[in-house]
Amino acid sequence: MPNKITEYGDGNWNWRTTSPFSQAIEIGDQIFISGQQALTEGGELVAPNDIAGQTRCVFENMKAVLERAGLDLSDLVRLNTYYVFDGADEDATEYWEAMTRVRLEYFPDPGPAATAVRIKGMPYQGQLIQIEGIALRGAARRNRKRLMPGGSWDWSIAVPLSQGWEVGDRIYVGGQISADEKGVSVHVGDLSAQTRAIYTFIEAVLKEGGGSFDDIAHLKLCVKHNSTEADGTSFLDRILDVTKEYVGENGPVVTCFGVDLLYPGLDLEIDAMAFKSNHQRMTLGPAGSKVHDGYFSDSIRASDEIWVGGQVAQSDAGEVMAPGDIREQARIVFQRLRDVLALSDASLDDIVKMNLFFTASGEDVKEELHAAMAIWEEMAPNAHPSMTPVRAYELSQPGLLIQADCIAMTSI
Repeated sequence: MPNKITEYGDGNWNWRTTSPFSQAIEIGDQIFISGQQALTEGGELVAPNDIAGQTRCVFENMKAVLERAGLDLSDLVRLNTYYVFDGADEDATEYWEAMTRVRLEYFPDPGPAATAVRIKGMPYQGQLIQIEGIALRGAARRNRKRLMPGGSWDWSIAVPLSQGWEVGDRIYVGGQISADEKGVSVHVGDLSAQTRAIYTFIEAVLKEGGGSFDDIAHLKLCVKHNSTEADGTSFLDRILDVTKEYVGENGPVVTCFGVDLLYPGLDLEIDAMAFKSNHQRMTLGPAGSKVHDGYFSDSIRASDEIWVGGQVAQSDAGEVMAPGDIREQARIVFQRLRDVLALSDASLDDIVKMNLFFTASGEDVKEELHAAMAIWEEMAPNAHPSMTPVRAYELSQPGLLIQADCIAMTSI
């Protein structure tokens, strides 16, 4: 079983309900860190609606988790930032830069491969940001190689983040966008061209790390929400069609959800995880949903890691199951995780990291989150993975209320 890091130190945050999840999981040379919240040890919100104060809080919380593992922020190899901004799209970049000026106080140089997307909300009202990450120790940390291929896009302000990291046979690819070397959006209004530009950047990172598209195990597709092309095709459908051109049949696992994007004119951001070792690709069988249509895998096993793509409550015919019932949809989703893991002789107890993506019509998602926590604890009482909750604008189909993906490890 993984070695859990569950102790709370001074100033560490806690949920507003009993949680079955861990602050972090340490296993082998990796530490998987849960989404860090702007909350106190008693579950009280810090600096409500203050992006600078909350950014500082979540980084301090992450520092505390890392310190308990004998590490610090320089040991991060991946960092995912989810943030909320309710203003006009043309003001989003300025907001991101204000947030990032605080993040720059904490970013190491060189920094992790990073993805930052604008989501609909957080677990509790007034929250504006959360961060999660993967850190390394030992030989993996000492021997990692930063990947910064020439000709890549760059950020609108100078940051020490990395496009990717090569660590043994793993390649962590940061979020890629359709932008130029000054951080200005390119191919605006042409979704297919933006998608292809992003895959060109991903290919360059993989190539510098000695890999290729065949090595991709997981793709995270962050898609401009509620958007369709002129012919009525949804943005997600078009992106998946273009993705198939690059990954071929029996492709990687996929997680997708609706977001807003950093720079005006951007329609998507994609990050990736790749392994330069043999892949064991598993699927539960043909299904009618767009991300489980036989083209993408349900799970990929490589280097003792099992990556499971986003699972949702859809029938084999592609219909939403248990419409309007978050508890029953959560139960179906967790059962699908269980069934997919069983294909690799693994179980829910082997999960080290899980992401939960919610949609909700109310002002916040806390009731949905707490309901999912309760179902998880009922179905997997001995499993305490790290976890990040994300309130997305939408999932792959209207009516879906929850999506879960995960990483599991059965041996080291």
